[in-house]
Amino acid sequence: MMPAIAVESPACAPSNVMSRLFGPIDIHEEQLLEFRDGLLGFSLCKRWLLINGKKPGTAWLQSADHGALAFMLIDPFVAFEGYTAHLGPAEIERLDAQDPSQIAVFAIVTLPSADAPEATANLRGPVVINVGARVGAQIVASEGTWSVRQPIPATALD
Repeated sequence: MMPAIAVESPACAPSNVMSRLFGPIDIHEEQLLEFRDGLLGFSLCKRWLLINGKKPGTAWLQSADHGALAFMLIDPFVAFEGYTAHLGPAEIERLDAQDPSQIAVFAIVTLPSADAPEATANLRGPVVINVGARVGAQIVASEGTWSVRQPIPATALD
């Protein structure tokens, strides 16, 4: 009698990405977020990982397709008093969501540099994720008073 051999299903087999920020990351298919249209300026990057940040209300969006590409995210509802995000029926459908309560909303952070001395957040193009379905999209708000380079209050990133 031959001994049983455990065979892992190829769909569940981990792959990995060499992240510039986090080093090697083993990726299991069930961890991936699918951005069908990519992000603005990164339409070819469809597979992403959401990594918790060190401070509550922060996270990292790491590309599973390109290890050098990662974005810091911030919860705009915590960092910006009065922030609202309007998702219409088309956006809810695009995310395979039954209702808005399935959606997490984040803003992409631009960290300080020589050209921009303060951290800012893109509140006009939030990243929205259906956490259960693991589907995400970047939604562009055509209206509103918030900026694509909204200065982040110092207490939000401390």
